[in-house]
Amino acid sequence: MTAGRLRAFRSRVGAWPPLAVQAGLCLLFALWIVLDVHVLHLSKGLARSTYDAMVRHRVSAAPPDGRIVIVDIDEASLARMAPQFGRWPWPRDTLASVLDHIEAQAPLAIVWDVVFSDADRLSPGGDAAFDAAAARSAHSHFAVIRLPASNDGASRITRQALPGLWLPAEQGAAAVVEKHAVALVPPALPAIATGRLGYVNGSADADGVLRHYRYAERTPAGTIQSLPLSVARAVNPAAAARHLSADEEADAGPGRLIAWRRTAHSYQRVSFADVHARADGTAGDRAAASFKGRIVIIGATAPGLNDNHPTPLSPAHDGVDILATVLDNSVNGHDMAEFPRWAMSLMTIALCLGGVAFVRVSSASALDPGLAMFVIPAVLIAISYASLSFGGMFLELQLPAGLLLVFLAVLRWWNHLRREHWCELPPGGGQLLVWPWQRGTPWIGAALDRLIDAVQQHAPECRVVVLDANTATRRHLRWPEFACYAAIAGPVDAIEQAQDSLGAAMRRLASRHLDPIAVAPGPVRAQVAAAAIEGWAALQNSDTTRT
Repeated sequence: MTAGRLRAFRSRVGAWPPLAVQAGLCLLFALWIVLDVHVLHLSKGLARSTYDAMVRHRVSAAPPDGRIVIVDIDEASLARMAPQFGRWPWPRDTLASVLDHIEAQAPLAIVWDVVFSDADRLSPGGDAAFDAAAARSAHSHFAVIRLPASNDGASRITRQALPGLWLPAEQGAAAVVEKHAVALVPPALPAIATGRLGYVNGSADADGVLRHYRYAERTPAGTIQSLPLSVARAVNPAAAARHLSADEEADAGPGRLIAWRRTAHSYQRVSFADVHARADGTAGDRAAASFKGRIVIIGATAPGLNDNHPTPLSPAHDGVDILATVLDNSVNGHDMAEFPRWAMSLMTIALCLGGVAFVRVSSASALDPGLAMFVIPAVLIAISYASLSFGGMFLELQLPAGLLLVFLAVLRWWNHLRREHWCELPPGGGQLLVWPWQRGTPWIGAALDRLIDAVQQHAPECRVVVLDANTATRRHLRWPEFACYAAIAGPVDAIEQAQDSLGAAMRRLASRHLDPIAVAPGPVRAQVAAAAIEGWAALQNSDTTRT
C-alpha cells in the first residue's frame, strides 16, 4: 500500500461514526473472545511464575489437618534398618508388622503411598505376611499408577480385576463398562487387588510443575478414583460427594487447583524406623506416636527413592507431602476452584461494554494510558491474589484484563485517526470561512472530542482547527497561549447552512466566538491559519461576547 493510499485509508476510518465503530468493535471482540477463550487459546493469562509467587506469599492459607500424620521412610530409617533388612525395598513382613501395629490403634485410614506392583521373589514369605495383614486391615487404602489413556486399548485390566478402584457404576451401565479396560500399574498381591484402591499420580502442567489434581477420571470402563478420593469416601462421604458433583472432576483435564498449605512439609512426621521398632517390641523408652483417630500416610522422603516433584511451594516437593495436601483437601473441602472459562468470556465482554459506556459518557481521550496499562492490571492482579488468599475460587483475571487493554488500545487508535481526519484542512476548493471560538479551558481531551462530534453531526464538510490536536494534558501543550481557542473551517455554503444548528451545539461547549471570517486568496493552509489566528487575537482583545 502506497503512502497516499494509506493516508486515504486512515482518513476513511477516522470519518466513521463513533457509535458504529464502538458497536462494531464490541461485536468483533465478543466473537474473538469466545473463539480465543474456548477454541484457539492464543491469548495468555496470568504467568505461571506469577501464580506460583502468589501461592508462596499468600496472606491466608488453610492450616494442615492435625489428624494427618506421615510415617516417613526417610534417610534415617533406611540407615537404621539397613543392618537388619538391607537396602530398600525391605522384605514386606517389615511393612506387615507396621500395618498390624497401626491397625490395632483404630485409625481413620491407613494410606499407602507405596505401589506394590511386583512380587518379592527373594522373600515370598514377606509377601504372604503383608498380603495377610492387608486382608485383615479394615482401614487401608492402596495405590496404583494410572498410565496414559492412549494405552487403554492394549490393557486387560477391567473393573472385575480391581473392583475397589472404580466408583459405583451408573444404573444399567455395568454390562457396558465390563467390556472395556484401563491401562495402569496394578498391585501384585491378591488382598490389595480386592481392597480399596486409588491412583496416586498427578498431572503436571506444561512447564512440569504440579498445580492441579484430578480426583477421579471418567473412562470407557467407568470412573476410577484417586487415592485421596478413596480416603474421602471412607472418612467424609459428604466431601467426596462434592468432588464428584463437579463435572470437571471426572472429565479429562488437569483437574482442580491444589489448595496448598502455607509451606511444604507442613504435616506431622514419624520415622518409619521408630514405628517399626514399636511394632517389633524393640522401641525401648522412645515415646510412641498414637494413631487412634488419625489418617496415617506411609510413604518415602529419602532422596535416593526419588519421590519428589516441582510445585509452587518447592522445586523438589516430597511426593508424600503432596499426597497429604491433596488428601487434606479432599477430606476437608479445601480445594480451590477456578474461574470458569464461560464466566471469563462473559466478564471480558462486559468489561469491553463498560469501556464503550465510559467512552460514550466521557470520551476516548479519557482512556488514560497510565490507567489502562498499569492501574487496571494492578487492580485485577490484586483481586486474583485476594481470591487465592481468602476465597474458595481463584479468579484468574489477567486474561480478561489483557483482552480489555487490547480493546481500549484499538479504541484509542481509532480516536487518533478520527482526530487526524477532522483536524485536517477542508476538502475541495472554493471560498472558505473560518469561524473562531473560545472556551475557558483548553480544547483537549473530551472537549475536543465533543467539538468534533458537533462538526461531524452538523457540518460534515467542515473541519476543526486547533494547534494541539493530539495533546491529552495541559502540561504537554505545545501552544498553551492558544489552547483555549479553536476554529471551524469549511466552504461558505456549508457553514452558512449549519450556522444555526452548529452554533447552538457550540454554545454548549464554548463561551465566546466571532462571526465567520472569509479566507483571503492564496495557499489554503497558510490562509486558514492566518484567519484563525486573526480571529483568536480579536477574541483575546475583545471584552464582549458576540452572539
